[in-house]
Amino acid sequence: MSVLAAVLRVGETPPIGAGMAPRVEAHLYDGGLPRLVAYRVREGPELERHPGAYALDFAAEPAYPVTDVLLALPDTRGLSSIGQRLDTLSTKAEANYGRDFGAMVFKTDVEWGSDGYGRLFEARSQLEAHPFDGQVTVTLTPAVTDEQAAALRANLDRLAGLTRVYVSDSDTE
Repeated sequence: MSVLAAVLRVGETPPIGAGMAPRVEAHLYDGGLPRLVAYRVREGPELERHPGAYALDFAAEPAYPVTDVLLALPDTRGLSSIGQRLDTLSTKAEANYGRDFGAMVFKTDVEWGSDGYGRLFEARSQLEAHPFDGQVTVTLTPAVTDEQAAALRANLDRLAGLTRVYVSDSDTE
């Protein structure tokens, strides 16, 4: 049985006031094979599911759960100062390998040495090396494992921008 382990939100801070205007929400489910399911936030607000799921390896060193979601969804790439370059890399990956970053993350497995891994690795490096002007929050539920929480926190630490981690009782850590 799958359980909600964490919620990742990406958006921007409104010009007046506080909080976040979310563009994307991703839910981390655990229970066997951990996977992220992503949604675009539309007017209403309404969640529109992005096809596929991301079955990531939290034990990888380093793990890229947040970075890969930011790369996979075009709605979030524009929140980075390097956004146009990331869009170009995704387009090149699609032209060369038949799949963009969205497909690489949410539909197929891209491992070391596989077709397109170099483009995805370059994009990860670019995103983490340049300022991210958006806002990223991760809410951890009691179902999150220590390994998952550590990987999410480490990935957030590598992003240069406003990131926050909340625990299930909504206290900021």
